[in-house]
Amino acid sequence: MTDFQIQDGDLTGFKGKVAIITGGSSGIGLATVELLLSLGASVVSGDIQEPPAKGDFLFVQTDVKSWTDLTKLFKAAKDRYGRIDYVFANAGIGPRANYLALEVDDKGDLKEPNKDTLDINLNSVVNTGTLAVHYLKEQAEGGSIVLMGSSTSLHPVRAVDYSTAKSGVLGFCRGLARLVEAAGLPIRINGLAPSWTATQVLPDLEMLLKAVSQPSQSTAVVARAVAYLMADKSRHGDVLFVCDGKYKEIEKAVLAPAYETIKGDGPSDDDVLAKVFALAG
Repeated sequence: MTDFQIQDGDLTGFKGKVAIITGGSSGIGLATVELLLSLGASVVSGDIQEPPAKGDFLFVQTDVKSWTDLTKLFKAAKDRYGRIDYVFANAGIGPRANYLALEVDDKGDLKEPNKDTLDINLNSVVNTGTLAVHYLKEQAEGGSIVLMGSSTSLHPVRAVDYSTAKSGVLGFCRGLARLVEAAGLPIRINGLAPSWTATQVLPDLEMLLKAVSQPSQSTAVVARAVAYLMADKSRHGDVLFVCDGKYKEIEKAVLAPAYETIKGDGPSDDDVLAKVFALAG
């Protein structure tokens, strides 16, 4: 596994294309909106917050926890531009749940742990990806879907709800990529696993990281990975680890080979499922 760089020449083919981005009003989402616009794409940004400044893109106020809002976002893009080529399921928040100290309501009954992070960082990504497949499969040329994961899906992390959601995104990305491939759909599915990035996923995150001498990469670094996965038609079923401004592909280079070593000589779980599904008709 080696690092690679993304050159400007790798980011081509965006003119006349249409991209939907969730969580496009700040952080990595906003950086991606700006980058894709500079590359000539038409952009539709869905976010619960207004963008910091008006730009040459369509903004649709969207609560990604709402299926109705997400369907309106996709419909608005299709109505405005007549097509959708790229979807970046990006919206996310920081950890919220406390699994060690339950709160009580006004009746003294135990309250369920906060589910906002699971709803936004996982469920909305699943719903956004599902809607993307629905629209992209209607086009003969298909399109590209990029799912926002995190390096926290790769090792034990004490931000439990956050890392759980991102682990779910990793599983969804890997499974959906295999599913569209098996179905013969002209859709590419890829994921991201960025390390510390200068976003506001936690309040004053950049300042806190500086206080503990932990460098963070710029949002523009991750945005380039998003555009690269959209542009490079050879990329499907990949997961890019982004750290310190460097890029590594880890699905085919690390995760899949590790599983092959673990499972031994027998068939993979997916090989077995393929036979079961074929038998079931």
